[in-house]
Amino acid sequence: MERHPWRDPVKVGTFAVTGPKEALDFLDHRWPRIKGPRFVQAHHTCLAAHDGRVAPEEARACFEEALHEAQIH
Repeated sequence: MERHPWRDPVKVGTFAVTGPKEALDFLDHRWPRIKGPRFVQAHHTCLAAHDGRVAPEEARACFEEALHEAQIH
C-alpha cells in the first residue's frame, strides 16, 4: 500500500500510478532507455516524497513533467 498517495492517480497507458513509491517503480522499471533532466528530477523528488521530505503532490507534478518530456502517454 502506498504510504503517501496522490489525490488522483496518474494514468500512464494501462497503468494507474497512485503515489511516489509506484512512480519510482515506474521510473526504474518501465521507463524508456533515454532519460532526460525531468526524469532525473522526478526520480529525486519521488524518492524525497516517499521518505516524507517533500509533499507528495510536488512529486506528482515532477512525474507528470517527466512523462511529458519523454512523450509517454
